[in-house]
Amino acid sequence: MKYLEDFAPGQVYHFRSAPMSADSIKAFAEVWDPQRLHTDEAYAATIHGSLIASGFQTMLEAFKPVMTEMMVDVANIGGMGFDNLRWLRPVRPNEPLDVELTVNAVTPSRSKPDRGVLHYTLSAKNPEGEVVFSTDTPVMIQRKQNDTD
Repeated sequence: MKYLEDFAPGQVYHFRSAPMSADSIKAFAEVWDPQRLHTDEAYAATIHGSLIASGFQTMLEAFKPVMTEMMVDVANIGGMGFDNLRWLRPVRPNEPLDVELTVNAVTPSRSKPDRGVLHYTLSAKNPEGEVVFSTDTPVMIQRKQNDTD
């Protein structure tokens, strides 16, 4: 299990998302974001050159490997939101995303000594190396218990 003390500013973690198929993009959009640019390939091609994923789906796909490969082994108390959430470029069918988590700050709580805040930036790049998504994320993490407690 990783605790707040196991993180330090400047640490970088790398992940890769699974590519989204055109069918999965359309299925997600039908339920969560039924705009034509996510559901109608011919229409999307006239605007973006191809079908594109919903930004919400892009965000979930970028977070999925972080949650399943890293955060399951972190003493996470809970997320605190998103700052500077940006969708910078469209994500197209069959593009895996290279996801990078960069630790920005590790701040022990002054009022609750059993926890602190891990601030990190999460970004995702398409196969061309262009950033398609980024956000700054604070998360509350447990601290290691001292033997003297």
